[in-house]
Amino acid sequence: MKVLILCAGMGTRLGEITKNKPKCLVELKNISILDRLIKQLYKFGVSQKDIHLGAGYKSDKLPNQFKKFINNQYRSTNMMKTTIIGIELSFEYLHNDENLLVVYGDCVYSNDFIKEMVLKTDQFKEITIPVDLQWESKWSNRYQNIYDDAETLEFNKLNNKLLSIGNKSLIPEEYMAQFMGIYVVPNRFIKKFINSYYSFEITIQEKISTTEFFEKTIDINNYHVLPGNYKWTEIDNLSDLLYARKLFF
Repeated sequence: MKVLILCAGMGTRLGEITKNKPKCLVELKNISILDRLIKQLYKFGVSQKDIHLGAGYKSDKLPNQFKKFINNQYRSTNMMKTTIIGIELSFEYLHNDENLLVVYGDCVYSNDFIKEMVLKTDQFKEITIPVDLQWESKWSNRYQNIYDDAETLEFNKLNNKLLSIGNKSLIPEEYMAQFMGIYVVPNRFIKKFINSYYSFEITIQEKISTTEFFEKTIDINNYHVLPGNYKWTEIDNLSDLLYARKLFF
């Protein structure tokens, strides 16, 4: 397996903390989000050469021992632009039997979850998206109204095929789980995944988010979910940072 960590984010909602460094280098407790993830990957058998960074903002601040694939348009493009640049270039280093694990650089995960993903990544035959079934309790620690930030996510409980994602709704049942900023693209699907991105007009390519991309390509890429109750959180603002420190330290 190879791991692509998306590290291009500016983290503007964190104010002065990210003035001189990308969001992934924000510290939880004497260790940055990125360093914590890398140590977890090392612990469960991923080697340095198999970790790639999708960079952008303050890319020179990122550790130099890893391959960096830089989105120079990070200020004007969304997450998927950095992702596709990283996936295209990571593909050159993949062996035929290796899959690619894509991870947001501003998310914090438990050791157990990272271990599970490392062990399973090369086993997946479909594009697989871990989703959190018990997301409400986590969102309630971050938002007064959990639906302000949440996006709809529906899947077939019989075969775990993703049915819809990334929308807003007044129907609670359409929020079956939440995307966790991590997914696996099997080797055999990478070219198709990339081509489905380039099928959009340039203006859409530059602005589309990950969940919007999933939704728009759901019939092309045949996404599946990996549902569970996982310990994790995303860091968007100062409240999130405090919550992450409380959750993991």
